[in-house]
Amino acid sequence: MDGVTPKFVLPETFDGVKMEITGQLGMIWELVKAPVIVPLLQLAVDICLLMSLMLLCERVYMGIVIVLVKLFWKKPHKRYKFEPIQDDEELGSSNFPVVLVQIPMFNEREVYKLSIGAASGLSWPSDRLVIQVLDDSTDPTVKQMVEMECQRWASKGINIRYQIRENRVGYKAGALKEGLKRSYVKHCEYVVIFDADFQPEPDFLRRSIPFLVHNPNIALVQARWRFVNSDECLLTRMQEMSLDYHFTVEQEVGSSTHAFFGFNGTAGIWRIAAINEAGGWKDRTTVEDMDLAVRASLRGWKFLYLGDLQVKSELPSTFRAFRFQQHRWSCGPANLFRKMVMEIIRNKKVRFWKKVYVIYSFFFVRKVIAHWVTFCFYCVVLPLTILVPEVKVPIWGSVYIPSIITVLNSVGTPRSIHLLFYWILFENVMSLHRTKATLIGLFEADRANEWVVTAKLGSGQSAKGNTEGLKKFPRIFKLPDRLNTLELGFAAFLFVCGCYDYAHGKNNYFIYLFLQTMSFFISGLGWIGTYVPSVTMQTTCRANLAMNERGTIRRSGEDWISFLPDPLLCQILSDLPTKNAVTTSLLDFSKESCLHSLNLAFKRQDDGDPSLLASWIETAVLRKIQHLEVDCRMSFMSETTPLSLYLCETLVSLRLYFVALPSFESLSLPNLKVMHMEENLYADDEILEKLVSSCPVLESLTVVRNVDETVKVLRVWSKTLNSLKLVLDSSKSWYNDDSNDWEVLIDAPRLNYLSLEDDQSVSFVISNVASSAKVEIDVSFNVNDIWDMDESMERFSAVGKMLNGLSSARDMTISGTTLKIISHYMSFEPVPCFPNMIRLQTKLYMTDMLPNFLESFPNLQSLVLKLKGVRYSDTMWFSFVPKCLQTSLEYVEMTRPNCGAGIEMIRKLVKYLLENSVVLKKFTLRLECEGKEQESNVVKELMRFRRCSSSCVINVVRLEDDVCIFQHP
Repeated sequence: MDGVTPKFVLPETFDGVKMEITGQLGMIWELVKAPVIVPLLQLAVDICLLMSLMLLCERVYMGIVIVLVKLFWKKPHKRYKFEPIQDDEELGSSNFPVVLVQIPMFNEREVYKLSIGAASGLSWPSDRLVIQVLDDSTDPTVKQMVEMECQRWASKGINIRYQIRENRVGYKAGALKEGLKRSYVKHCEYVVIFDADFQPEPDFLRRSIPFLVHNPNIALVQARWRFVNSDECLLTRMQEMSLDYHFTVEQEVGSSTHAFFGFNGTAGIWRIAAINEAGGWKDRTTVEDMDLAVRASLRGWKFLYLGDLQVKSELPSTFRAFRFQQHRWSCGPANLFRKMVMEIIRNKKVRFWKKVYVIYSFFFVRKVIAHWVTFCFYCVVLPLTILVPEVKVPIWGSVYIPSIITVLNSVGTPRSIHLLFYWILFENVMSLHRTKATLIGLFEADRANEWVVTAKLGSGQSAKGNTEGLKKFPRIFKLPDRLNTLELGFAAFLFVCGCYDYAHGKNNYFIYLFLQTMSFFISGLGWIGTYVPSVTMQTTCRANLAMNERGTIRRSGEDWISFLPDPLLCQILSDLPTKNAVTTSLLDFSKESCLHSLNLAFKRQDDGDPSLLASWIETAVLRKIQHLEVDCRMSFMSETTPLSLYLCETLVSLRLYFVALPSFESLSLPNLKVMHMEENLYADDEILEKLVSSCPVLESLTVVRNVDETVKVLRVWSKTLNSLKLVLDSSKSWYNDDSNDWEVLIDAPRLNYLSLEDDQSVSFVISNVASSAKVEIDVSFNVNDIWDMDESMERFSAVGKMLNGLSSARDMTISGTTLKIISHYMSFEPVPCFPNMIRLQTKLYMTDMLPNFLESFPNLQSLVLKLKGVRYSDTMWFSFVPKCLQTSLEYVEMTRPNCGAGIEMIRKLVKYLLENSVVLKKFTLRLECEGKEQESNVVKELMRFRRCSSSCVINVVRLEDDVCIFQHP
């Protein structure tokens, strides 16, 4: 038998009579261990040691650089040009660039007020700030609450827009992309993004925007997150340690060495031109922020991180929310790495060193290796070596390297250094999910594009108080909802390995294994983070707690309504017919304040008998309503409103549609800021003027009239008015009025926005328009043919008066009809100079007048032309070049629908502008071509034109789908 090889002995080992099953399994293990298990496990150990060394080198490099940065590097305001933007008494707010603030949200019931309120409180001129709330909520109650909050801030004069979409295509990236397409943001230069739980300080823009203004090569300024609920529980403390290292070290090193760092998705300011140049927001991964940052970096843009500019935010305090967040943060970068690695390698615009840094350090080591080595080595390979003692793990790999890495990670949060031991165990648990997510991203598996919005609890409002409130709720939950089987499975595996090492091992790993077993077990049972009951449970409990605290007894007829939370009560009142909501007697006195914040809308078709309208409004006034809308457009006759409405001291916003305003001797609306009057009937010609004058803090006024009204001379005198829109459309009237009695007189020294849509008035006298004002003009001076103006010198001179009144404006949009009249006026009189005008948009019918017209705008920077039915002169283009083309014009955008018949006109106009614009930076041509061949011909023609400005970028955009079909360079 001595010469028999093992393969002849193997069948004998399966003799069930001679050996028990455990002995048989042991024999099989011994047979496969030496030739198979040991080599494979040793290879795994070697690979893990190599990855550990790679991670150690990266951490040491980061540590050395951050020490040098802190000791010797200059602060950002010394490395880059930084000059605070100052208010100018003469120019007003024109020195400030227009900034867009985007707040994407999804069912953010607990925190939506935080970001909206903080954004509305930013210290920036109101006419230079646009706040855009991008609500993708699927809960109709939440959507209405968010919209009401936006309306509340709008009534205070904040330029805030509430936007929703029909679907959630692209998730956050889709919402941000859709928001940038809105027409009212086209003039914005920079965009700031805040998630729903972020609360910037008022000086946020003043400390960041100057870096972008004075350094044109910077595309992004990223601020640091500051966590308001980091002390809420151990879970949030662990997150703080990881994220503080990311901001203190990784972001700072990437910024200081000009290598690369990623956009964090929020609390950052982007240059919109850089976003467009990089291709805009893309939803191909769940890390749209990192995707955009990489593409912009490959275009040569620089990023700046400001560690001392901090924005308050909330950490997820439930384990479930944190797991979903980490899945997205791990899967997304791996998936992006897969999609972009070849694009990075082939890129020729960035240095070789930067490519190496992005591919190796940023993606491969931090986003892939760090997760793999943590999980595979410390949770799988190391425990397996206990079962296979033939495989040796050097002590420097199992103890020294992880100890050094752990110490280096503690740099970001010195106050939590005593929690390092817990942090190690916690990170090992989370490495299971991160490794799984990384593999899903690399291989683009089913969950690669899964997007689950991180749930927030609103802890930023009062972290401690919120936690105490949650403790009062009964801990009622279904155990299967809290169990995490994956963690429990690994807890069992590590426990077995620990027991084996305790019984047979020599390395004393069992202490670590038992501690790691406990951490996996605790996580598997969901005993980590905070527990939050359902919304229904919270509401019921709060009502019960409130009643118990008051000592009340629940019996039939008891006032249950007043115990409901204010947001829920407001929602119930909003869903009721307005007449019922305002006249309800079910509210306890302390809850009457809920009516103050409601937007009450009396609608003739919904609220029944109009004879009771006056009494309902009087009741609303007595209850100190702040927002009121009365709509009688579905009635056959206008309803008369009570006099008490015009003496309401609490009214902030008032909207009246097709109502009759009585004659009154005295009226006072001391707190009214927003007024909207549409097609109302006035007892005499002076009522509207008196009404406006009675509002000492009025900020926004809209007046829509028709020819049937009695008010022919509209006077608007206001020292506080910021926004004014006047509409008069004669086409809606029963008869034509060709008299010369219709006039508009405006005197509003603080006016920053003026819109005139009027085809009836013959005179517009405008005084004291602010130098930063934006103006939109569509008036015809009540003429059907411009040649009729020659017969009336009064109407002819009215054009000059209107232009003189608007000459201080900064941004102007002119309709094609108005421009025709101005063109005819130019045949006899010159257009006054507009020294402050930097942006002009108009619909152009006649190109002959363009050079002379542009001469009136010597400092024009942006020109937007929509061409329609244009006729041109072959000799006009090269005979005269206005001053703005030689000194200031930087952006030109031309739109030409159906260009087939006018391609020659487009060619001459484009050639003229390109060959004579000295400082032009960007030229965009939007065309509706007749097929691919015509598109190709247009592009070829553009390439042959000489450009006076060597830095000019040419874009050709297909009009029907807004897709860029050509860009050079």
